[in-house]
Amino acid sequence: MAALLLVSCEKWTYTSRGKPISFTASQTAINWTSDDVIRIFCPQAFGSGSEADYTIQGSTLTPKGTQLHWGDGIHSFYAVYPAGEISGNVVSANIPSTQNAGTKGVMVAAAEAIRSQDAVALQFQPLYTTLEFVVGPGDYSDIEVSAFRLESAGGGALAGGFKAALAAQSDPALTIGPSTTSQITVDIDPVILDAGQTIKVTVVALPKDLTNLTAYFTVDGEEQALPLVDEDGNPIVVPACRKTTITATDFLSPAYDEGASRFKVTIEDQDVDDYTLDYHIK
Repeated sequence: MAALLLVSCEKWTYTSRGKPISFTASQTAINWTSDDVIRIFCPQAFGSGSEADYTIQGSTLTPKGTQLHWGDGIHSFYAVYPAGEISGNVVSANIPSTQNAGTKGVMVAAAEAIRSQDAVALQFQPLYTTLEFVVGPGDYSDIEVSAFRLESAGGGALAGGFKAALAAQSDPALTIGPSTTSQITVDIDPVILDAGQTIKVTVVALPKDLTNLTAYFTVDGEEQALPLVDEDGNPIVVPACRKTTITATDFLSPAYDEGASRFKVTIEDQDVDDYTLDYHIK
């Protein structure tokens, strides 16, 4: 009887190991779309494949080709969106210095699980900092906006390469560089704004606190500067891996030199402060 029990146990272990692993994915930072691709690495996966790509289908992930299979013991899972370079638990990524309306940031997830019939849940977190500028001409009309760039004085890194070491239930350990740039350009189509209208420009930057920032808009052929400073001239700090919105609905007004105006800073839907600003032409 003991021998029969032993054989039965070995058979159960063999048939359970090697079964495909199912995944679910969630996040709140990016409006990802179906067929976007996530890459997952699991060193404990059974067989020869420890890395596989999955497409997003709602909250579930569908294998794009090769898929991961259960092995033995505790499994560690490391994932990156969009699918990119991942070696062990280290993700290598890049924030481009030239962007457009479709530029997306990098998100990562890490989890641990044992062999189970349940899907492994991957909760993704952003590894990028978002700035959203909402500006307009106030009461003026026929104002053309044709270009945008964001710059960090003193060479502060805004875009470029970085690495993130992932671990379950802890924040990624980041290494910025070595190749970075202190300027980001966002390609925008020239637009004519009338009174009350605004233009929104979104910037994706490195996953770090940002400061000493100035946004430059080309308005009617001239570059107009929006320095992100408080009323005393101190630089505003934009927090890492969160979305900060700067709203200045009359910044593009030709009357910028007739006195101080206002702009509002909002961090993830929470009002932080209103700042008085003297506009500048470069």
